[in-house]
Amino acid sequence: MHNWPITIMRVTDTIAELDSSSGIAVLAPPLTALAAHINNLAKPPTLTEIKTWFSELSLRQHDYPRYRIFAARKYARNLIARSEYAELLMLCWRSGQRTPIHDHGGSIGVVMVCEGLMTETMYEHAPEGHVRPYNTFRWAPGGITGADVPDIHQLLNLQPPGRDMVTLHCYSPPLSVLNTYSPRNSRVRHWREGYFSGGAGI
Repeated sequence: MHNWPITIMRVTDTIAELDSSSGIAVLAPPLTALAAHINNLAKPPTLTEIKTWFSELSLRQHDYPRYRIFAARKYARNLIARSEYAELLMLCWRSGQRTPIHDHGGSIGVVMVCEGLMTETMYEHAPEGHVRPYNTFRWAPGGITGADVPDIHQLLNLQPPGRDMVTLHCYSPPLSVLNTYSPRNSRVRHWREGYFSGGAGI
């Protein structure tokens, strides 16, 4: 049990929402509570705090059908909540879909795997100016990984065809312009992420 300040709600606490058909207050799922918490942040959370939020979540597929939306061309970024200090997204990946090699442009980020097997490859700068991989991790459902400001990585769904992947992401502050890198040359490109649902599309 964490000793949260009395003014802070634990994100795993259930909250009540009104059922539109019956008018009866029912318990909302934990993801709704986390979204409400992010929308009411008074300051940026730390990497450790976000990891704690995710570690206290217990999600099943029926908890997030409205955000479990895929796209054929590339992975889909579905916005759940966004405030001045953080944003919460659900990313949905078909087999073979992947991010560029990227950093987070000054934001911290935490990822939790909800479905499937996620591959994460970490990169470092080589003396010649390009980036090179130095470690690869595979994260099963429930696995949580965090990226600090200087970290460079790539996320991939390398599962066989027909095997989808769903991941939950929190960034602070919300992502703006990211830097992307190449293992073949030293050129750094700038990449602005959009949303597939809840925003302007991808």
